[in-house]
Amino acid sequence: MTNNTGLVSGSLEKTGSEGLFKIIFNKFQTAIVIIDPKTHVIVDVNPLALEILCRTREDVIGKRCVEFICPTKSGECPVTDKHIDLHGSERILINSRGERVSILKTVAIGNVGGDNYLIESFVDISEQKRFEARKSALIFYLNESIARVKKPMELTSRNLDQIATEVSSGGFDPEEIRMQIQIQANNLRQMERNLQTLLEEVRDEYKDISENVCEFRAGM
Repeated sequence: MTNNTGLVSGSLEKTGSEGLFKIIFNKFQTAIVIIDPKTHVIVDVNPLALEILCRTREDVIGKRCVEFICPTKSGECPVTDKHIDLHGSERILINSRGERVSILKTVAIGNVGGDNYLIESFVDISEQKRFEARKSALIFYLNESIARVKKPMELTSRNLDQIATEVSSGGFDPEEIRMQIQIQANNLRQMERNLQTLLEEVRDEYKDISENVCEFRAGM
């Protein structure tokens, strides 16, 4: 039975190569969890995995993986039960705060200390997922901005063409033309206000993206 010192810090210290494995295991910048494929009990975990899980070794070692890194029903393990090849597969784990963390996970079967184990490695892609969500929202706002000004711009363009035609014909009332031009100027100012409101919404909710939007708008 594996104790809380962990598989790597125990049996893998016996030879030089296994000692090297221990160093890699603890220092590698990828989260690694070693699991007994028969019982699905976690027998060892490296520091980065604990950091992502927001847990201590005592919390994790000796517990079943479904409690932390694979929230599936018993008997439905993607690897041992369904025989799915998990290589760079997008999955979910649960940290100590009950938060669902997006990860890219790879699972391989490896021989450690003379026995076969599931070696799960994963990287946290939560920030990437948040960025993708922000980018999608920004695209939505840009599409919304186009929709807000497209029709008014078309109307304003036609009205200005009509004014130009009246002026070129010579038969026009100067006061009437002045009023029409004033109306179109007001329309343009309203379109600008609509875009400014949209920009402020982007800036308030997506500060890291909107800085570039503001710089672009300032240079127009």
